[in-house]
Amino acid sequence: MLGREVQLTALPDGNVRAENFDVFDKEVPSPTKTQVLVSIRRLGLNAGLAHRLGGEGTAYGPGIGVGDVPSSDAVVEVLESGVEGFQPGDLAVGKVPWCTAAVVEADELRKIADTESNGGLDAHLTVLGHVGFTAYTGLIHVGDVQPEDVVYVSGAAGGVGSCVVQFAKARGATVIGVAGSNDKVALLTDALGADKAINRHDGPAVDLLRDAAPDGIDLYYDNVGGEQLEAALEVLNFGGRAVICGAVGDGGGPANYRRLIYQELTMKGFAVTSHEDLRDQFETEVGGWLREGKIRSLHTVFDGIDRIPEAFVSLLTGGSSGRVIVSVPSQLQS
Repeated sequence: MLGREVQLTALPDGNVRAENFDVFDKEVPSPTKTQVLVSIRRLGLNAGLAHRLGGEGTAYGPGIGVGDVPSSDAVVEVLESGVEGFQPGDLAVGKVPWCTAAVVEADELRKIADTESNGGLDAHLTVLGHVGFTAYTGLIHVGDVQPEDVVYVSGAAGGVGSCVVQFAKARGATVIGVAGSNDKVALLTDALGADKAINRHDGPAVDLLRDAAPDGIDLYYDNVGGEQLEAALEVLNFGGRAVICGAVGDGGGPANYRRLIYQELTMKGFAVTSHEDLRDQFETEVGGWLREGKIRSLHTVFDGIDRIPEAFVSLLTGGSSGRVIVSVPSQLQS
């Protein structure tokens, strides 16, 4: 069958632009006995992928060069299968290339059941998806969040950050989020339940955080690095913890790292791909919160495969809220 795919056509010179990508027709092969032919229904985009453009691989995937097709987690619909357990029309979650249709190994897909009871397709790429699992692993397993904690979350209106805010509240903690606009600040408090929210453009990060947390913070969930990490290290209480999930900037480490010593702070990073053993616990607890209405899916949707480059740049520049998702119509014949 004929499909369409998004390729990297030029390495970024500075910031990533939509013009660094283009969309091409492609022939999609037939699946083997261990594979299934799937079409994308929802594709989730991840900011960390930008660091692999023209660079080295990471725990999340190989480096991406000119002519390569990036991959992301997606909700897919089975078009053709000779594998037991998958039939045309089945829905699954897996990591697939940026294309309308692809052949993937069946054992790399996780079949999903009734999407209506689980918050629809989008929820499987947000609170129940990769970003939700990342948020849960860092907050619960690495950060060991407790009900008495004051938790500070950077990038709080983004895909991972919005899940961290909600999961921390569901565990009973007090939550302060920081975002990049007044609309996102309002979203954090009015829709996601944050106790306080900060617009990072309103002043120096450390001053804003001290005003929001006069008694200090106990746990910092870092999605951005830079000034926000330094501010958190200044305001963390004795014995506090910092969870390092992401760093969108290119700056070096925190200048005030010595506070780790005399405040006996803990700063720990993690790669979510190493914690698949937590999957069942995550799906049980977060699925329960979703059914009870304690959490919601926060996402920005772009329609059509041609809008992937635009959607990716919107993610990187903060022009969207929550997870950035590209929606593609079903290719099954009605």
